[in-house]
Amino acid sequence: MKIRTAISLSLACALCAAAAGCAPGQIGTAERLATASVVTSVTFREISSPAFTDFRASTDLFSYALSEEAFARAEEKDNFVLSPVSVYTALATASACAEGAVKEELLAALHTTAGALDNNFSTYYRMLGAENEYEDTGYAQLANSIWIDVGYAPHVREACLKKLAESYFCDAFSADFLFDNQGANDSIRAFVKEKTKGLIDQDFRIDDTTVFALVNTLYLKDVWLPGGNELALDPDVTQFENADGTASMTPFMRTLYRIGEVAKGEGYSYFTASTQHGYTLKVLLPDEGNSAEELFTSKNLSRINATKDYGGVDEEARVRHMTRMILPVFEASSDLDLIKTLQNLGIHALFENEGNAAAALLDGMEAYCNKVEHIAKLKVDRQGVEGAAVTIMGEGATAAPDLYTYEYEDFIVDRPFAFLLTDKYANVLFSGVITSL
Repeated sequence: MKIRTAISLSLACALCAAAAGCAPGQIGTAERLATASVVTSVTFREISSPAFTDFRASTDLFSYALSEEAFARAEEKDNFVLSPVSVYTALATASACAEGAVKEELLAALHTTAGALDNNFSTYYRMLGAENEYEDTGYAQLANSIWIDVGYAPHVREACLKKLAESYFCDAFSADFLFDNQGANDSIRAFVKEKTKGLIDQDFRIDDTTVFALVNTLYLKDVWLPGGNELALDPDVTQFENADGTASMTPFMRTLYRIGEVAKGEGYSYFTASTQHGYTLKVLLPDEGNSAEELFTSKNLSRINATKDYGGVDEEARVRHMTRMILPVFEASSDLDLIKTLQNLGIHALFENEGNAAAALLDGMEAYCNKVEHIAKLKVDRQGVEGAAVTIMGEGATAAPDLYTYEYEDFIVDRPFAFLLTDKYANVLFSGVITSL
């Protein structure tokens, strides 16, 4: 007889186009137990408070540490991508239903406290996924859910389920992992497919010993230019030097010029390009003789994400420096088992079968985590973040006479590079390394 003490954290994140909605009651054979609170927009007062500013700093610390550790442990490093936001959200949700050593270790790895998380998670979640005013062309959206085996559903503590729904925006479903395992997996598959707009569609093979599974998804799309018009191709740059020394002929796109100069770090240079609605691709390009793998560190990611001013204006000489990126169209995908990564970040009790990971969720019962799977897919092309088109038109004031001289520079990304993809608040939605095309 199997001892059913397993929980599962399944993390899915995607970047693509299209739109769909979630069935209000049943998904496949799974029944809804609780409905997440509506994700409303954040206010400037909320996100600018000192307490939330400190909390946001802690989420960044986790993002950089997770990115470095997950990449270091990845078996396949070619075109690696990860969503720190998705992993953070799932672990934060898991901590709400944990006690003892499990909770302490989760909070330590997230660089926060129980009080700070409870007080600030709602603002953080809404900051990431509530602003859908540009739904046709640019937005990010999270979906948080918990799937509880039907045999254990009667033992769920209502107070914890209410907390998850109201404070962690977590839908709850009951699914029969033991006697209808395929049906339970099909239901989760349908949920993930729907929330990632079809980009992630697979059987996660969550086994029949599962007590409950946490599933978090992230979806993002945007365009570079108004109307979804494509960036121009560069006629001169056509070859990407792969990490193994070979070369690939591939299309290179020109982003728009922006005021600023290429910034320098220790052994690398970096610059950015932004989409129509505030998402920013930040590219770290190693100097000759250095590798993207060596430079994909928490310290370097923190530096490039913290840089807000790329200069570019010499008032004394009346010169404005304008820079654009010339970079290849690229795709990246990863399917990661994050247990070892999270253990290296200090989370151990969650994965011990004597643990109490579900103590606050299931009345008088214990559970441990036997699976943390993270799937990420990213496509960056001439249109942007694979998405539908919209045209934004506005009227501006009459321009004053321009007394500056303009100097133009190209930042050519023609060899392996690292990147961050952030929102307008500098939250790290995706991080990764491109080594070959």
